[in-house]
Amino acid sequence: MNRSYQQTRDPSRPRWTRKHLLHGVSFLLAGLLMLGSYVVIGEVDSGEMSLRWGMVAALAMIGWAILLLLPGQQFLEGHNQFVEYYDAMVVAVAVALAVRTFLIEPFKIPSGSMIPTLLVGDYLFVNKMAYGHRAPFIRSRLFMGEGPRRGDVVVFEYPRDPGKDYIKRVIGLPGDRILYEGHRLYINNVPVNYQAKESYSYQNERNQRVDAELYLERLANSEYSVLWQRDGLSSMRTSEVVPEGHYFVMGDNRDNSNDSRFWGFVPDYRLVGKAVVLFWSWDVQQSAVRWDRLWKAIQ
Repeated sequence: MNRSYQQTRDPSRPRWTRKHLLHGVSFLLAGLLMLGSYVVIGEVDSGEMSLRWGMVAALAMIGWAILLLLPGQQFLEGHNQFVEYYDAMVVAVAVALAVRTFLIEPFKIPSGSMIPTLLVGDYLFVNKMAYGHRAPFIRSRLFMGEGPRRGDVVVFEYPRDPGKDYIKRVIGLPGDRILYEGHRLYINNVPVNYQAKESYSYQNERNQRVDAELYLERLANSEYSVLWQRDGLSSMRTSEVVPEGHYFVMGDNRDNSNDSRFWGFVPDYRLVGKAVVLFWSWDVQQSAVRWDRLWKAIQ
């Protein structure tokens, strides 16, 4: 094989070819952009960083780019089945990465913190264009516009461990004064409207029955259901002023949600996108599809 390569290669031809550079530079830029979506230079370490396969993929792409850009890597000029498969794979991966990075990303609901809006086993699409995109390696966002509104269901990187993605509802915007006391929410000293609906029961992740009360909460132009449990976490008092460039988020399952009441605010550069629609829902306990939830818009 090496002998054939030496016989067909023309020593007078340049060691850097157009295709060679195109692939190498493309992989290098894609890897750096992907890595920059996870790493923020100058950020204070707030906890252990969980392993993200996206970071591993980014480093692999950068490594492959370096190999492609080394002089003498001429295999892309060959006319064989391997190169044809490689070209097709690169195009497919590039399209998939572009869609996932800039447009839409699927997300699975792993816990019950957003019950009754989102159930364990729900799969949804996140609109990554809704709040613009974070510039690689820094805290600034590009094309963010007005940003999240009160009531938006958002996916974000957990501030204490950016290797994990969380999903919650935006309650407080920058500058808002948030008071949560006795199962009641106040924004800028104005009480939020509630309407009692009915009793609600569900099985949690430990297969235990949880009994709660379902209330309709009206927030700005949003209307959605929340759960309360008597003598639950919702009775704990929280009083905060949301700093500039940050958001106060809560789960709809108010007594079973690890949210801003306990660990603080979400920086805008940690926003991933807005949850928009369910595309699949699997009930693990019943081993059945929840057909009524498919392609349901998230309110």
